Amino acid sequence: MRSRVTRGLALVVLASAALACSGSSDGATSETAGRPTSSTTSTVGTTSTTVALVGKDLVVTEQGVSSFPDPYDATATLGGYGVVLRNPNPDLVATGVRVTTRVLDAAGVELLVDSTLLNAVLPTGEMAVGRTLIEPIDGPSTLAVAIEVSAWLRPARGPGGMVVSDVVTGPEESGGSVTTFAVRSTLPDTEEGVDVTAIYRATDGRILGAESTTLARVPAGEAVRGQIRLLSPIPDLVTTEVYVGRGFAALTGD
Repeated sequence: MRSRVTRGLALVVLASAALACSGSSDGATSETAGRPTSSTTSTVGTTSTTVALVGKDLVVTEQGVSSFPDPYDATATLGGYGVVLRNPNPDLVATGVRVTTRVLDAAGVELLVDSTLLNAVLPTGEMAVGRTLIEPIDGPSTLAVAIEVSAWLRPARGPGGMVVSDVVTGPEESGGSVTTFAVRSTLPDTEEGVDVTAIYRATDGRILGAESTTLARVPAGEAVRGQIRLLSPIPDLVTTEVYVGRGFAALTGD
């Protein structure tokens, strides 16, 4: 009888131990079944850096300044200046080109400061800035030219540019002079706001002055006529050269 009681107690103890060790239905023990669980997810971000293109500096290939008597006022003096730029890079367009020109006398004293913003100078291409001067300046002798390029871009439209023809400079009936010309685009799309500058030269090739204009639209493959007026004739003017740049689209690489 005593042995039966002892066996019964042992069974009860074993059963209790089994319950204490039994876990939840998913296999966790009772000690950890009620413990909250957490998870952490790590995400590694990636960044990309675009390196700005840098080209060789634009080169001033020619420059000139002149002064001459006003043909309509013997007491006044007129003049002009011109600068020709070249892009030495074969695969980069110089965009947003700021050209600041200082007119100096023989002693280096500054007589006038002029600033021009060009849309672009094409790869290996040339462009010009300048104007005729109606401000009274005494003894202009040399120029100091500073050039800033906002951005260098690769040409997005492939090869092509502007072709100039039929350049003529002559007097106007009302006084002054006018330069007429034609521009044809070999680019695939219409250009808007195209820069144009005329450089005026003497018999010996010296630059006497310049004037500029903007063509509103130059459709692809079509010839567009334009003109640039001068308020006064330039003495000794023999040759006119017309330089054509790009339109506004060049500023965004189009």
